[in-house]
Amino acid sequence: MKIHDWRTRSETGENRLWRATKHGSRWEFMSRLQRSEEGWTNHEKMDIDELKTFREVLFNKYQRRRIPWEDVLKIDNMIEEVEIPPTKTD
Repeated sequence: MKIHDWRTRSETGENRLWRATKHGSRWEFMSRLQRSEEGWTNHEKMDIDELKTFREVLFNKYQRRRIPWEDVLKIDNMIEEVEIPPTKTD
């Protein structure tokens, strides 16, 4: 299992801590506000901006040879799925 952590600033100015866990080929995302929340909140679907921020985190780790390129490609695929939702056929 691989764990990746990063921070963003929320709308209220408080730091939001993010955690992505990869187990096998499955990604799980969690977050919490640094000071006002005790427990982690699971996110089934991620916002496009958060996915792009996470992609930057992974790419930086890839450049330092800490993760495989396939992890970055998987997040790229997730970003594409969010940007271009699948069309329904009747």
